[in-house]
Amino acid sequence: MPRKKKIPRNDLGIPEYEMESLARVLLPILKKYIDSDEGKRDWQKWQARMKDGANCTVSKELKEELNLSDKN
Repeated sequence: MPRKKKIPRNDLGIPEYEMESLARVLLPILKKYIDSDEGKRDWQKWQARMKDGANCTVSKELKEELNLSDKN
């Protein structure tokens, strides 16, 4: 009986061909966002948060957007 071909996987358990398909779809979208004015503003906000050491906390805006309580 022939052996099944082993599909390369990453740490997430997602087959490599599926990751490549996602990358082909998402990369142009992400590049467009990063080059936009909104993306540049968000990048600057993120950099400021990282400087302030707030990288481990959830921002107030994100909590409100995700409807998270203060318990989280």
